[in-house]
Amino acid sequence: MSPAVPIPEDKRDEVLRLAREGVARNEITRQTGVSTASVTRICADEGVTFDRSATEAAVKARVVDMKATRVGLAGALLDDVQTARARMHASEDNRAFLDGARAIAGLVGAHVRVAGFDKDDSSGVDAARSMLGRLATAIGVAVSEDASETDGEAP
Repeated sequence: MSPAVPIPEDKRDEVLRLAREGVARNEITRQTGVSTASVTRICADEGVTFDRSATEAAVKARVVDMKATRVGLAGALLDDVQTARARMHASEDNRAFLDGARAIAGLVGAHVRVAGFDKDDSSGVDAARSMLGRLATAIGVAVSEDASETDGEAP
């Protein structure tokens, strides 16, 4: 590994000039050939900071997009619960009914976890979670009772 070569004063001045003009750190690196770490260090030594508002706005937008995706997923999981319920009730044997009940319990649990990720106390999520939790418990009880009534088959 070769020893670090000091950055010439004129290059340091160029880095500082660009930073003070509001040029982004990565763009300064491209224009000057000075590494990003060195650009950061040169600017920090002189008390020059970078405007992070564009990055902050991009992060906020991404967070909003991910929340929208989770809301869509939570809705899709509820649709899956409805589909699984229809199949469960259309089943003609205990085994298929129990399998459907297990699928519903898993889907409800997944929905509760996804919906709870962006919990907002003012939106009624707690009430929905409580209701879905009670539903999952009731399904579990029904599965247990139905399993005990079957002719000894393992669920």
